[in-house]
Formats: sequence, structure tokens, C-alpha cells
Amino acid sequence: MKHIILSAGRGKRMSPYTDNCSKGMLDFGGESILRRQINTIRKAKISKIIIVKGYLANDIKFRNITYYTNKDYNKTNMVKSLMMARREFTTDIIVSYGDILFDYQLLKTMKSMKYDFTVAVDFNWKRYWEMRYGNIKKDTESLKINNEGKISQLGTPNPPLEDITARYIGLLKFSRRGLSIIKDIYNSSDRWKTAYMTDLLQEIINLGYDVTAMGFSGGWIEFDTKEDYENNLDWLRRNILDEQLHLRL
Repeated sequence: MKHIILSAGRGKRMSPYTDNCSKGMLDFGGESILRRQINTIRKAKISKIIIVKGYLANDIKFRNITYYTNKDYNKTNMVKSLMMARREFTTDIIVSYGDILFDYQLLKTMKSMKYDFTVAVDFNWKRYWEMRYGNIKKDTESLKINNEGKISQLGTPNPPLEDITARYIGLLKFSRRGLSIIKDIYNSSDRWKTAYMTDLLQEIINLGYDVTAMGFSGGWIEFDTKEDYENNLDWLRRNILDEQLHLRL
């Protein structure tokens, strides 16, 4: 099994912290965000770690990591970054966004999943949103799960709360067969070069394939905006980060 970290983006919403630093290389409690994610992956004994980089690519340097570069990071998105590493699609692969941290237990559970398409989701997302924004209606997107635990719809910005069964985390697992389907979708149209991962997942659903939701209760944080970074640092300093993520320092 391999693990691909998607860390190509410019991180404009993290400015000024990312003006001269790749988002994943920002310090968080004495180690970079990416280093902390790599440590979690290595603890899970995943055989190969791949990072897809782009913005300030030369800043991302870790030993025993395979790298691919999305040189078009400024005008493409997550799907194109994933496909930069498609030569690695020879076995089951876990994919994570480079701007999140997650508990080891989340990764261990995702590693054990046997479905073609598995998506980690947070059923207790409202608690995190209260910590993060003080408002559960801010910066939301739809994610509806049917009675069989399959995702039926996702990715619509600012939907009614009843359309949010859980929150998309940015941690996924694709089987080798699933990756073959993804390659076929990507090759079908140039529009996928600028697509978000949720767009790709919705297309997989529309084509009749099952996308399984693996539910958790917290266990992750995101570094999407300047305020996220400052909040996460503040929670770390005040020893309240454990309410959302058990970070090993």
C-alpha cells in the first residue's frame, strides 16, 4: 500500500504565512505540518509515501519520500495533482490533503478498508465548527449518506444543514480497481484538470459506483485559512487541541 499527500497548492487563504513558505512547511509545535503527517503515516507502516508538490516545490524536502511536481498548480486543482502520481497506481492507495493533520487511529482504520472508494468523514463536525468559527453554517459543503453508508451527494457549497450528514475530511482510500476507474474518468475530458476531489467523487457516484463513507468523531484539524493556522496554534499553546486532535508532540 502507498500513501499520496497532495501538497501542491498556493494556499492563498493562508497569506501572509504562505507568502514565502509552502503551507505544508509551516511550523506547528516545532515540526512542519507535513512532517507531522509523514510521522503518522510511517507509524501506520505504509510501504511508500509520495508527495505531490507545486508552490515553492524546492522547499519540500524529506528523506525517503517519492516526489512529483504539479507545475500547473496555480491553474489546476486536486485531481490534476493526484494524476501527476498516476504511475504509482499499482496497488491500493491512501490519499490525504497536505493541509490536514489526523489521528493515527483514523489512518489505521482507513488502511483496513476493502472498498474501491472510501472517504473519511466526521459525524461530529459541528463541535469542530463551533471551535473553529463559532458558527456551524460557515464555510460548509454538502455530504449526504444513505442508509447503506454510501455517499449519495457531496461538494455543494453552503447547503441547507439537512444536506450535511457529515463533514468531508480530505482523507481517502482507493483500491487498484478504483484507481483504474479514476484514470478513465480523468482521460475522458480536460475539465478534470481543474476539478476538485469532491467533483471527481460525485462523478464516480453518478456513474453508479459505490463511494463508502467511513465515519469518525473528530480526530482531525485543517489549515485552510490564516485564522485556522492562528487558531490551531492557540489551541496548541492552551492545551485544548486534544478536544479535536490527539497530537503527539
